[in-house]
Amino acid sequence: MIKVEDCVQELLKFVLQSSINGTLDFDLGLSSTFCAGLLKHDPSSNLLPDSTAGVPPYPLYKRLSSALWESICYGSFCPMYKRMLMTNGESSLKQKEEKWLKLIMDKGSEMVEQILETLILELHVDEPFFTQLKDGQKSIEGKYALAKYNRLEPGMLIIFNKCLLFEISDVRRYASIYDMLESENLRSIIPGVESIDEGLQILKFLNEEEEEIADGVLAICISSVPLQPYISLAAIISELSYEGLQGLLGLTHTAGTVPDVLPPPRSALLSSFILPYKPEGKGIKLTHGAKALAKHHHRSSSKYWGTFHGNDSDKNRLAMNTIVHLIAHCCWLNIHMVAPHGIVFEIRIAEGYGARWSNDGNKFIGFLEPYMEDGHWKKWKH
Repeated sequence: MIKVEDCVQELLKFVLQSSINGTLDFDLGLSSTFCAGLLKHDPSSNLLPDSTAGVPPYPLYKRLSSALWESICYGSFCPMYKRMLMTNGESSLKQKEEKWLKLIMDKGSEMVEQILETLILELHVDEPFFTQLKDGQKSIEGKYALAKYNRLEPGMLIIFNKCLLFEISDVRRYASIYDMLESENLRSIIPGVESIDEGLQILKFLNEEEEEIADGVLAICISSVPLQPYISLAAIISELSYEGLQGLLGLTHTAGTVPDVLPPPRSALLSSFILPYKPEGKGIKLTHGAKALAKHHHRSSSKYWGTFHGNDSDKNRLAMNTIVHLIAHCCWLNIHMVAPHGIVFEIRIAEGYGARWSNDGNKFIGFLEPYMEDGHWKKWKH
């Protein structure tokens, strides 16, 4: 059974990678750096449990596709995030989100309908065959005649790799792969292969697990359809642009927000936090994060930051637990200009407490109190 949600994720990956490669035939209006950032993996992404809140884990395109799917299903923009409004831009933000939601609902419904029409069959092909299908070089898919293919007939739609739609123009049955290769146009089945013997070896290798249970071979003749779901998704991505995509990832926009950047990986945030404050010291020593908490914890009269006491190990553990909670539960994220630090990555939980790093996450700056009137004058004590 094909899950539409999985198709949306694969479609988004396909659209972003094709845009980077220059093969999309659609201008997303996004830089290659931005698209690559959405696809980038973080080898240490399992340091924190995944959730629908908090700093989005890498690769970001997975969180983005989930947010798109949730928006289509529930009819609200980025429903997985609980918004915390701390600026005067509520009405402006609401108008933008209503516009983005209408776009997602209109184009998203179109995309979902296109996928649902093909739920009868999904096939997977490896490279270079997938690209050859997309480029129109490959027009016949050879498959062993298994029971799941018995209902295939001309006019039906099938989807390849959860991305590309094709219409079946004919289904021809043969006794063996050799008979099929001998009768059909070899280059339509395996472009670039010159001999039947070579084609026979390739197809047997690709389908060896199905050979023993098959009753003959099928030549599934296909042709591309003009309305592709990836085009609908590309239109959504293009019109959302940087601000809308950042919004789906949970980022907010204020006066100083940098418009075309992405949140740093969770591993970078943690790595900079646990760096030793004085590397040259002997024995157990405070981390950068623990040192920052030592300076900051007294500012909250409610003792939100806990009781900061014990040896260095105890203090480091408290600081680590604190930052992990903020990263996992923050509902307000921003990448913006803050004097004197320059561009920072800032996160806050619903109560307003938070933390800041450099925009790439490689330098931890410090903890934050909730916004308050005359906060600087009061030294953020409350």
